[in-house]
Amino acid sequence: MIPTETELNRFEKLYLIKHFSNTAINIGITQPTLTQSIAKLEDKLSVILFYRTKQGCIPTKAADIFYEKTLQYKSFWHETKRDIGQLDSQFSGSYRLGCHQSVGSYILPGFLEEIYKVAPGIHLKLEHALSREITEKIISYKLDFGFVVNPVKHPDLVHIKLGNDKVCFWKNNKKLSNRTIFADLNLIQSQTLLSKKTLNKFKDWKIIETSSLELIRTLTSKGNGIGILPERLAKAEGYSLKLFDSNLPFFNDEIYLVFRVDALKSLQRQIIIDSAKLSLKAF
Repeated sequence: MIPTETELNRFEKLYLIKHFSNTAINIGITQPTLTQSIAKLEDKLSVILFYRTKQGCIPTKAADIFYEKTLQYKSFWHETKRDIGQLDSQFSGSYRLGCHQSVGSYILPGFLEEIYKVAPGIHLKLEHALSREITEKIISYKLDFGFVVNPVKHPDLVHIKLGNDKVCFWKNNKKLSNRTIFADLNLIQSQTLLSKKTLNKFKDWKIIETSSLELIRTLTSKGNGIGILPERLAKAEGYSLKLFDSNLPFFNDEIYLVFRVDALKSLQRQIIIDSAKLSLKAF
């Protein structure tokens, strides 16, 4: 059995004072209680710790060794409690962050800049997927937090709204060389915008599918066609795409920071929230 903290403290006092009665008075217990406590400790260690004399008691060689080990153990224990306690006052370690690549392209540069100012010891592993897949991975503890567009509400998740966006039909400033629509049809936004009613306005147009919104932006900027893109992406990184037709429908997006209630400590949550809000505001 492992000695209790009380037994270790009583042993340490007796080792220094070397008198049962005086030690009992010093720590505010009866002598029989102290004697019983030391007897339990000796039983756990299977050794004799003190020889009684008329003048008090003499520590054995086993007691000398155990005293040094007790000091080391208590020092280690206090250091461990201190280090664990500091977890709430600092932000370090490795965290898994998920987001769609297009969302990351406009939010991660500012987010990383902000979070490294206050948490230089943090290590991030990035994972990219559709927003609904990111949400599922956060729920199942496969990711620590994520930037998600139009997340499904879940009782185990915290949703912090960061901003809005809208998905529209975009073109460049030059004449189109092809009557082509570039779209990611895996996205509910693209599926909604390309409804039968809308397609009636594009009867002789081709649709080219791609899962890369960045490629759609590039092809659109080169005049190869029009692209279905979020506004933040259409206007990021020096691009200045224009609305193809303001009368066409658009899809409103909401951008959220999402994490599990039990996944992050209070300070960590606040640092992430503040950094995310500043990065999107800066954009």
